[in-house]
Amino acid sequence: MADPAPIGSDVSAGTYRCTNCGYELGVQSASSLPPCPKCDGPNAWAAVTGGDSPKDPYPDRNS
Repeated sequence: MADPAPIGSDVSAGTYRCTNCGYELGVQSASSLPPCPKCDGPNAWAAVTGGDSPKDPYPDRNS
């Protein structure tokens, strides 16, 4: 997956940060990323924790 991930992208569980305003969204299971509820602007989400983040302890696993 690209980082940042555009809204509507299917992602794994983790925390994602809005690239526009910095709002952090926790996703509990695989789901599509919504528009940011804080700024509602054209945005994308950067992975903070979870399968697509640099902090992923298992970066080479197959999803």
